[in-house]
Amino acid sequence: MADNNIFYKEKNVRVKSIDKPYPAITIENFHPSEPMVRAAAESFDDVEDWVKYGGDDAGQIQYCSKLGRENVPAPALLMLDYIATHCNPDMMMGFDTKCFPDMSHYGGGMMITPNRNGEGGYLGMHVDASHHGIHNNWKREFSAILCLSENYDSSFDLRIHNGKEHGTIPYKFNQLNVFKCSENSWHGLPEITKGMNRKTLGVMYWSVMTEEDKKTARVRAKFNNDLEF
Repeated sequence: MADNNIFYKEKNVRVKSIDKPYPAITIENFHPSEPMVRAAAESFDDVEDWVKYGGDDAGQIQYCSKLGRENVPAPALLMLDYIATHCNPDMMMGFDTKCFPDMSHYGGGMMITPNRNGEGGYLGMHVDASHHGIHNNWKREFSAILCLSENYDSSFDLRIHNGKEHGTIPYKFNQLNVFKCSENSWHGLPEITKGMNRKTLGVMYWSVMTEEDKKTARVRAKFNNDLEF
């Protein structure tokens, strides 16, 4: 991992590297203005038309904003763009994928794993789609997830697994969690505590596919119910 003190000089910004079960970092107090982070969180209330993913047969219950910058309220969009312009996973984590953020926020955007209308939100152990559903020659390299909920508990922590070892990436208000995507970067959430909403903003980073990458490309997530949380 790179020395992240190079990238974040502010006294209240704390960066922690996670090596196992796969590479990740957490950046505490990522955005310098907590009121702006709160405004982004509050703007979730302005979205009326959420896309629901899943049900018991699909390994998840969560909601995401519709694809397209026009479907994201301004406070959340400003925060998504801040992530994209202030987070360089290659430099911060010591990789050379030549990745770039998708400013349409495909695969990310506003995400809520709720106890919504009585549903217990959860996310089964899975690996994300390996390539972009619109730009067919883009490969997913990193996920950067900003935690927005101030009312949270341990059920919000992301469970991660590489097929052999497991661990957690903690959830904390105004913390950016970044992890390397691969065929073994399994992650998920148990059922969120009733009455609570796990709000996040996600920016995905991509690279241009090689011919070898195209042989194993997937446009859908892959779930594994045998992996423990």
